[in-house]
Amino acid sequence: MPSTNAKPLGEGFNQPMLRVGAGSTGSNGTLQVVSARLGPSLLVDGATYKNTVFVAPVDGCRILKGYVTAAVAMAGGTDTLAFDNYDSSGNAARNVQSATNIDPTGVTGKEGLELTLSTTESNLIMDAGDVLNATLVCGTMTTDGEGYSCTFVISVPDF
Repeated sequence: MPSTNAKPLGEGFNQPMLRVGAGSTGSNGTLQVVSARLGPSLLVDGATYKNTVFVAPVDGCRILKGYVTAAVAMAGGTDTLAFDNYDSSGNAARNVQSATNIDPTGVTGKEGLELTLSTTESNLIMDAGDVLNATLVCGTMTTDGEGYSCTFVISVPDF
């Protein structure tokens, strides 16, 4: 009998976890692949969308890679996309990308854009309760963006 509480994939989901050894990420654990929508299917002019992508379950999680994609890339307007690692113990956001934000009009529709992550190691390390957040700001778009989403690969130590 099928589950009655299955969550549709379009609402954000976790992929199967892959085991990693100490040599690949610095600690034994799993690689968790998480995906999340960055806004509604069709983005709206002048809107700001804030979303939670991942909550660290244990100390020592490390953000390894990040990607952004869209079904239809937005065009025009002053648009920004930023990701932060919110430190719950310090009540402060740490920038996950090497730049403060990127212009989401640079995303090619139906192709993954790999993000350039921060070279500051502490910006990529998450302790229990820290949250990976996304903020997408849409200006007056001449082509409305559709289907914007992100995917992150995060090393989660054994606990």
